[in-house]
Amino acid sequence: MAMSSWGVIRHEYEDPHVQSYLLWQAFQTAQPVDALGSGVLASSIVAGRQSQSWILPRGGSGELTRALVQAFEDLGGTLVLNKRVDGLVLESGRCAGVETDDGGRYLARKAVVSTIHVKRLVEMAPRAAWHEDFLYGIDTYDPGISMFAQYYATSAAPEFLGGQTAVSAGVVGWPADVVAAGRDVREGKLLHARWMLIATPTLVDPSRAPEGRHTVKILTMAPWDRDWPALKDEVAEENYQALLRAAPNMTRDVILGERVKSPVDIERLNEHMWHGTIHGGDRGYANDGLRRPAPGWAQHRMPIAGLYQTGATTHPGGSITGAPGRNCAIVLLEDLGHDPQEVMSGAVAGRA
Repeated sequence: MAMSSWGVIRHEYEDPHVQSYLLWQAFQTAQPVDALGSGVLASSIVAGRQSQSWILPRGGSGELTRALVQAFEDLGGTLVLNKRVDGLVLESGRCAGVETDDGGRYLARKAVVSTIHVKRLVEMAPRAAWHEDFLYGIDTYDPGISMFAQYYATSAAPEFLGGQTAVSAGVVGWPADVVAAGRDVREGKLLHARWMLIATPTLVDPSRAPEGRHTVKILTMAPWDRDWPALKDEVAEENYQALLRAAPNMTRDVILGERVKSPVDIERLNEHMWHGTIHGGDRGYANDGLRRPAPGWAQHRMPIAGLYQTGATTHPGGSITGAPGRNCAIVLLEDLGHDPQEVMSGAVAGRA
């Protein structure tokens, strides 16, 4: 746990091909592979894929949201959509609800639960309402490494050198390249295709595209503070050429449509992805576990009474696990005088 993933990998394996493959896996959480405390990443993703494969919702990730909405409504919940929350309602030092940018005011009977990125959340109430230690933790919160994404509609699936196809594949440099890549992107430099994730989910879920067609995604990392309107196409082309070298059949005539997202685009389309990051913040030692979202405030209870925080800025962070929500639900149910195990088992039984 205290070592770096590169330290663990080079201790266990000598062959640079094996080292590079495991570093490709370890870097998937956008944590530099030489960062102390990242040692578990040397095996955690591989172990998870071996035991559970790579679980995908049939029909696309939107199906997960649809299923959650259906379950929520079946249990009597009401959703109010297309409202932008821009302030917290405070009454006698307690969070009593939220305000929206259209002048709406929604009051809570028991508590308010937020998934808003903590860097935005602290802007929704006066600084005096927050604890100074909490504010210091958020002021020094590390957003982590930003992402760069490319999406393709294609007439064929990538066939990698040797003729293989894969739902989850990638491109990676030699070990020294991957170590340098993590350092470089932290310093504002480009990755230059030294690490890429290439996903083709239609190989196992053809419902995502018309018959005989595929969806392909390239995911890589990039610095936040660059001139992306001028640079985006250049980086996208460099990544595409790396894909073409790895999968020579992915020529331009195979590509039917394309969309590219720089880190700035990613944040603009989803403000929860602050600075174009996808895990809610860096998952290094300073911002992980008991120090997430700020040291001393990992219990999901915020400094403002009645306000609870969940989502990617809380433990264990981003990726689709449901763990932050479950953790927060347990804390909130206990604070309201309920037995979480009884409530959750009853909800599951009722749903079944």
